[in-house]
Amino acid sequence: MPNYEKYKCPVCNQQFSRDDDIVTCPECGTPHHRECYGLTGHCVNRGLHSTGYSFLEEHKPIIPEKPQPAITGEYYTPQGDSTKADSNNTENDEEQSPIPSFQPIQFNTPQYKEEGEIDGVSINDIAATVRTNPKRFVDVFKKQSQHRKKLGWNWGAFFFGVYYYLFRKMYKQGFAFFCIQFSVIMLGDTALFKLAPKYMAELQRIVTSFDPTAGTAPDVSSLIGISDAQTAATIVYAMLGALLLFRIIITVFADYFYKGTVFDIIKKVSEQIQDGASFISSPFFTQETGLNQDQMRRMYLGNRGGVSLFAPMLAYFLFYIVTSFI
Repeated sequence: MPNYEKYKCPVCNQQFSRDDDIVTCPECGTPHHRECYGLTGHCVNRGLHSTGYSFLEEHKPIIPEKPQPAITGEYYTPQGDSTKADSNNTENDEEQSPIPSFQPIQFNTPQYKEEGEIDGVSINDIAATVRTNPKRFVDVFKKQSQHRKKLGWNWGAFFFGVYYYLFRKMYKQGFAFFCIQFSVIMLGDTALFKLAPKYMAELQRIVTSFDPTAGTAPDVSSLIGISDAQTAATIVYAMLGALLLFRIIITVFADYFYKGTVFDIIKKVSEQIQDGASFISSPFFTQETGLNQDQMRRMYLGNRGGVSLFAPMLAYFLFYIVTSFI
């Protein structure tokens, strides 16, 4: 029996040991832990069987003695990824598909070049989940772990506020902060109408009577002589100060909350995998894509993590609609 101690199980990503119970695929010879093979129910490389793939002849060691990755930025794509195999596998899917024009979508999140863990979580998993600008967050998470600090500074959160939280898929915190911010603005507006009614009435008159086609700025000199103008100014300054303080709070806690979000995604995905869940549940993503287990895991983490443009745009649209009618 060949010695598989230099390789890893493609399901659990653990290196084989001498005492492991190993089974090999009868078609291509890919080794698996017996328990892992039972969880998947098939060889992880079955998508390559139609190409004549053989583990013993065409495999590349997962732990080479002198790795020479092709580095691009903070990622590298492991040598040995077979474009030809992916092409052949796609042709095979076309023959089996009831709809000839249907093609499974293939994504491959490249592996982060730095190995190691942060608080017991793989840096590769963290980078795959973050997807955009991973180096910055890996460094921040390391510092948070080493110094046990919750506070930091995130310029994205400072400039974009709650919309940055929604962009980074921190939906719980983003929604909570959005409600707080909205409440502060509504409270300020209510105070203005209640404590400075004359000022607000004159301001509304100026706005409604202003003609933008005239090419001149609105005349706001009449606001100066309003009896409750000073009260209105005090309320506005208080509201702006509260919003600035709120923005600073959002900024200093952004990285701390994001670390919790990333780690929670990785934990849930790992638990699902341990329970025997499939990496890909959509009909557009199938295990017949020719990707190995590490690549599919990174792809799945990237889909669960990453960023979202829809959530902040929706929040901004809702905020605009609500404030327009109030």
